[in-house]
Amino acid sequence: MITHLDLPVILHNEKRGLLTVEDGRLDVLQLSSDGRPPRRLLSSPLRNFLRAYLATSKPDQEQKNRRLDLHSLSQKDRTLRLVKLHVLVEPINVSEAERWVDNIMSASYGSIKPFRRVLLLVNPVGGKGKAKSIVHDAVMPILEAAGCVVDKRETTHRLHAEEIAREIELDYDVIATSSGDGLVYEVINGLAVRSDARRALQIPVAPIPTGSANAVCINLFGVEDTFNIPLSCLNVIKGRRLPIDLCSVLLLPSMTRRFSFLSAATGLMVDLDIGTENLRWMGDARFTVGFLRGIVGNKGSKCRLKLKVVQDDKVEMAREAREQARVRKGTKVVGGGVNPLVNGVKTLGLNGGTSGSGMVQDHGDEVTPISAADPDDDYVPDHGPIHAAKPLDPDSTWLTIESPTSKPTIKPKTNTARSLDTSAALSQNRNDWLDGQSVLYFYAGMMPWAARDLNQWPVAIAGDGLIDVVVQSVVPRLTLVNAITGAAEGEAYWLDSQHYYKVSAIVAENLDKANQPIFTIDGESFPWDSFHIELHRRIANLLSLDGDFYASNFVQKHEKK
Repeated sequence: MITHLDLPVILHNEKRGLLTVEDGRLDVLQLSSDGRPPRRLLSSPLRNFLRAYLATSKPDQEQKNRRLDLHSLSQKDRTLRLVKLHVLVEPINVSEAERWVDNIMSASYGSIKPFRRVLLLVNPVGGKGKAKSIVHDAVMPILEAAGCVVDKRETTHRLHAEEIAREIELDYDVIATSSGDGLVYEVINGLAVRSDARRALQIPVAPIPTGSANAVCINLFGVEDTFNIPLSCLNVIKGRRLPIDLCSVLLLPSMTRRFSFLSAATGLMVDLDIGTENLRWMGDARFTVGFLRGIVGNKGSKCRLKLKVVQDDKVEMAREAREQARVRKGTKVVGGGVNPLVNGVKTLGLNGGTSGSGMVQDHGDEVTPISAADPDDDYVPDHGPIHAAKPLDPDSTWLTIESPTSKPTIKPKTNTARSLDTSAALSQNRNDWLDGQSVLYFYAGMMPWAARDLNQWPVAIAGDGLIDVVVQSVVPRLTLVNAITGAAEGEAYWLDSQHYYKVSAIVAENLDKANQPIFTIDGESFPWDSFHIELHRRIANLLSLDGDFYASNFVQKHEKK
């Protein structure tokens, strides 16, 4: 492992300089001839370093200085900006500079493959319609500075990204989506229906947040960095493979099949999402407005749910999620939590620089694809298609929850959210559903956050082979209003009225088709008669800078012994 690297150079002002790498940082120093301490021109953690490139020379220029370009994301407070510096290397130091370039690139990327081949899909009308300019002004300069080979394509109509994903050659290292969650949904569904779907889904997807709903970015980067464009670009460049589960959602009686990476919802959560389409200009705030609007109606969801429950102990599920957070490894990268769709994109600091290939070997990717040795993967050796969907056949071991179509016979509970310590002290499991309660909403998810102000599934674990399900019973409006204050922290998890299960399969039936004609899959609406959900474990991939979802405050808490 490299612990220290120095390279003497000539700076742009003709003064002597030193490039030094130590303790995981690159420092560009301007040396003084009078004994004063050196002046630091650039300091960058190697995690943010993008590229070093030593220009080639022609035979007649061998005795001339060689140009060395350094590209990095400079960090100040929580803000990242692209910086390009160039220095000169004297002929006597060229051999040393070649080794220095190889070594710093190796130290900066480790087992991550540099110069990734990126398919960049851009929805030019996504979010506030600024995606195209953000890609031009911020995204492309960073990807190009890292030496990525980018195939940029703009979508022109709904489901265009799905069409592209169905037809592409599988020679990309990553598929980046500049939009909201909708483009991720389209890409996943395009890859999942291919005859070589299992191989196609090995290509990781990396979202760049230029849409109005960016739940994937919240789960990857956290609430404060959801809209951090440079950070999302760094994820495209250096992110590690994060295997995730997909849900196959079969709609009956049409036998239409869609794939979900995020959520499925009925009741209030449908109104919250689809019912606020006209409020997209508000950004995340539209979901809070939709929730309050839904609380006023408080009309509930007339449905019959059948859940293949694997776990229903809230205290134990919380402990497992927190244990997972404690043992996970990786260094958090911070940046600016600014929404460019609201505040605009600040001018990037670009100080010269050239393009070209860097002097570094291809180290390959750091993650071995799913193997036949894992008995939980339903592995197909030829990387063939995902098996055909069939209606599920629930038996007596499944939990049945039925929301009455008439006035409920059970008085709703009115408690507020409790702490883990209080819950752990209870001797009984209060997660049991009581027949006669009415369902306000059903919400199934595979990532913790649904929105920046809603950590709906706080104990969700990436790729655990389970679907996190919330069934919220109808309660007095004041109870739900009070719960909003802790929703971003996941505290609603402890509500008695919020029934929480980890399941492996779901069947949902509509008992009031006239008044609730649709449900949603990943925020997209579909007609609802009944739907069946089965899970495909770790079959798709995202990119994450530390190989996991962002650890929320909820899972970083340590319960008292």
